[in-house]
Amino acid sequence: MLVHEAGSATVKSVLPGVAVLVPLVGMFVVLAVGDRAEKVRNWLAVTFAAGAFAVCVAMYPTVISEHSVAELNLDIFLGDFRLATDQMGLLFALVASAVWLAATLYSFNYIGHEERRTSFFVFMLLSEAACLGVFLSADFFSLFVFFEIMGLAAYPLVVHSRTYEARRAGVKYIFMAVYGGLSLLLGVLLYSNYAGVLGFTARPESAYLTTGSCFIVAGFMMFGFGIKAGMVPLHVWLPLAHPAAPSPASALLSGVMIKAGAFGFLRIVQTFQTPATEHVARLATRYATEAPATEHLTGSWRYLHDLGWVIILLALLTMVTGMVLALVQDNVKRLLAYSSISQMGFILLGVGVGAYLGPEGGIGLAGALYHILNHAFFKALLFLGVGAVYYATHELEMTKLGGLWRKMPFTFAFTLIGGLGIMGITAFNGFVSKTLLHHAEIEALNVAGGAAWLRVVDVVFMITAGGTICYIAKLIGLTFFGHQRSAHAAHAREVPAFMRVAMGALAAMVLAVGLFPGWFMRTFIIPALRVFIGLDSHAVAHLGELKFYTLDNMLAILPPLAIGVTFFLVMRRWDLFRLRLPEAAGVDYYYTRTEVGFLRLCFAGSRRYGQLRAKYYPLARTRAEYLLDLWRYANQEYRRARREGFDRIAGLPMDISGFTAYVRAVQFTGDIVYGVIIFAVVVAVLAFTLLL
Repeated sequence: MLVHEAGSATVKSVLPGVAVLVPLVGMFVVLAVGDRAEKVRNWLAVTFAAGAFAVCVAMYPTVISEHSVAELNLDIFLGDFRLATDQMGLLFALVASAVWLAATLYSFNYIGHEERRTSFFVFMLLSEAACLGVFLSADFFSLFVFFEIMGLAAYPLVVHSRTYEARRAGVKYIFMAVYGGLSLLLGVLLYSNYAGVLGFTARPESAYLTTGSCFIVAGFMMFGFGIKAGMVPLHVWLPLAHPAAPSPASALLSGVMIKAGAFGFLRIVQTFQTPATEHVARLATRYATEAPATEHLTGSWRYLHDLGWVIILLALLTMVTGMVLALVQDNVKRLLAYSSISQMGFILLGVGVGAYLGPEGGIGLAGALYHILNHAFFKALLFLGVGAVYYATHELEMTKLGGLWRKMPFTFAFTLIGGLGIMGITAFNGFVSKTLLHHAEIEALNVAGGAAWLRVVDVVFMITAGGTICYIAKLIGLTFFGHQRSAHAAHAREVPAFMRVAMGALAAMVLAVGLFPGWFMRTFIIPALRVFIGLDSHAVAHLGELKFYTLDNMLAILPPLAIGVTFFLVMRRWDLFRLRLPEAAGVDYYYTRTEVGFLRLCFAGSRRYGQLRAKYYPLARTRAEYLLDLWRYANQEYRRARREGFDRIAGLPMDISGFTAYVRAVQFTGDIVYGVIIFAVVVAVLAFTLLL
């Protein structure tokens, strides 16, 4: 019985730094060229994106083949700033740089008729540098720094069009990014205190692995990473940001950047991993009896098991919420945005099952990693496909499209490939990862002795997979089939060559990853699992021998397919595709009220003081008798304010989405209560943390 041990060789290399530096230098070069030579600028952007991908490929022989870590230490004013490329980080970096290259090439024509074209390419390259920095970080501090840079650099991409919708989405995006960054920073500081290190492997004897403090740390980190991942109920920025951004940026936001959140969850799981030599005998006993049971887990593995249970529940909520909301969307990019939320639920399910199974969780983590790889390709392809539709028709409402498959055959074919991939149809990449995830949940069900709540997981998995088939069928059907329902659709024509080449490259990857799963498992996924040092090596090695295209696996697509067809027929018969849920049914409604209430609570006193001072201070300074009048007027104003529901006390100019308005406090008395509650909870959590 063998268990992975921590002990990868460390190779000093500048390549991790070069991978981050190439797009960063490209940003300045593109900025210097500007609009004076647009073709040169565009080719430079593609060249630097290709350079970053080439550097990541160059790291593969060292990191993957030699089982080592390429590391670069930078002593800067912030201290020891470290970049390191382990097997999992390299997988993410390769996928990110490949999708970035395709999106940059696609932008040649797509951005050609937009304003601020240079700005778009500049922030595109800056975002790539920061995103690669996240994946190539050697510790949580370096990861946090790049995580924040990535969040800020993506903001100009979200608001690029400067429309009302874009600015509204930008405000929500930046609010949530700040919340997530602060929570992550607090989690990193607490982790450093309890674990004794900033690296991704905690000291076995540290308080982090021997006390319940790990749950507090993981909670703060999961909040920060969950916002970026679009995890429900922290997803509110995503359905606004993805439709508002240009399609190449949407492809990057959904295909790559939200994966930084999933990457963070995987790093959290990694911190709980120990060599687990004390579990070898028990693991051997379980294999001999073929009756695995998680009650044998102790120490940090027990904590990880409990954390996995929480992640599974959050994953189910994310899967179902995203699927249901995607079904009722008419805007094609908003549908894909909610689809991304649902697919992130599948990824988190794999992470949760991997954590729940402890040393035997390799299959769950492999499913999560494979679905991350797949989602990057098919979701980027789908966003580029609908971007091509918008480029040709200037329309995103599916009910105003239709009949485009004849006019845009290449776009239709590529979008169909992406759709079949996300559906999980046999021979496409989604089939492989969903098969892995389904086997992982069955394994968890066996480990738990057939627990009822895990049977619910299987049911939810099937329903969500069926819902995915339904909303993708809706997207393909309404957009490309039927009659042309608008003049824009009637005059559409195929998009330029660069856009087709970018979509074709991603479509080829969707097919390749689906047709050759064994090679991708052995080449990328299994090596990436080496960072989880406590996994059972026999179980991990067995993953490379899995046969995906068996009769049982191919028949497993039938239940989700039947559910999807049923959903489609029922929703079309009763016109449920146009169902509009009340605003109060969305969590964003309560977030907005809480934000407004908290801000009003913070500024109410200072605003009222400023009004009184501006009105009475000059008089009081020149004539002492006005002091008495000041008291009388203030008292009168206070009583009047109470009668009018704090209208004048709590008036606050809210600069939201490009316009300024005074919000009447009487309409938001409940918001102040929400604000007080949130403030009290934050203070209580901080006090509890400091007392530990």
